[in-house]
Amino acid sequence: MLGVLGRGLRDEFPNPERIGCPGREIVAAIAAHKMPLSQAESYLDHLTSCSPCYRDFLQLQAEHRRGRTRMVFAVAATVLIVVGLGTWAMLRPRGQQMANAVIDLRDRSMTRGTETPPSQPPLVLPRNISHLDIYLPLGSSDGPYDVRLALDSTQPVLSTTGQAKLEQGLTVLHLDLGKHILSSGRYVLQIRGHASEWISFPLLIR
Repeated sequence: MLGVLGRGLRDEFPNPERIGCPGREIVAAIAAHKMPLSQAESYLDHLTSCSPCYRDFLQLQAEHRRGRTRMVFAVAATVLIVVGLGTWAMLRPRGQQMANAVIDLRDRSMTRGTETPPSQPPLVLPRNISHLDIYLPLGSSDGPYDVRLALDSTQPVLSTTGQAKLEQGLTVLHLDLGKHILSSGRYVLQIRGHASEWISFPLLIR
């Protein structure tokens, strides 16, 4: 019934001279519901008795609905993008601040070779270490040293060299390790002076 009524309004009231037609701006305002009903009432009789105006009304109403649909999709897409960027920002790996650390071996008993004594408590270092100062055991000489971290006696995961210096009665080995993020777990710290054997210490990275 409504379809038949609509077709009748589109076709049954020709008005080729467009007598009494309101301007297209007024029809557009009515189609977009931008005109108060009290103000629009004065034009409704004409819209329902003038096929050209009614067709204009239907066209403008359809354009308005399409515009609203596009706006809704645009807003939804914007929200999804913002949420996605926010989630990515929260979940992406952030650059971790590197740390300096000190290991004090002055009171540690030394074990020659690559095996560590099982009774010694492990030394502890953070995962994100970039610079390490090692206070070498008492009586250690200055000069070049080799240092490595190993998972066991045969699997070194990090090797470096440094120059030990005498500082206020201590032999201190300064090491720049770069930006290494080590995996948490148990390691062996191995140190060797020039023409000397390795000495080993248990190490915990956490």
